[in-house]
Amino acid sequence: MNLLKYILPKSWTESKISESSYLTNIPNEEIDKWQIDHWKKDKVNKLIQKDGFYLKPDGRSGTIYFVEENKLSQIYFEISGVKEFDILIFFEQLNQWELPNRKVMLENEKEVIKEKLSIWLGKEKIKADL
Repeated sequence: MNLLKYILPKSWTESKISESSYLTNIPNEEIDKWQIDHWKKDKVNKLIQKDGFYLKPDGRSGTIYFVEENKLSQIYFEISGVKEFDILIFFEQLNQWELPNRKVMLENEKEVIKEKLSIWLGKEKIKADL
């Protein structure tokens, strides 16, 4: 079997976990840099000034930002491939506030956000699978 050889970016590491599976580790500094670049592109510094939801698509996926009292969280979504939904929202991945400081989100906070998100999606006429 001829496998293509690939080179990991500098500072990434890879560990073999089974005969055909590898675990790639990306340093937190690089993940944080990607996050900052993403926020600059989405102009998060302006979003955080006003409470509400903000839909920021990026190709076939994107982010819904939720701002409340200068706190920001982010929910990822993908464009749906079925007629019943416009987008598929990965709400179960919402587990922390990102700004002003990264902080674990309480379960009751998540429930309130989910209710507000459902109302907002209805107003925006966006059919979503939560």
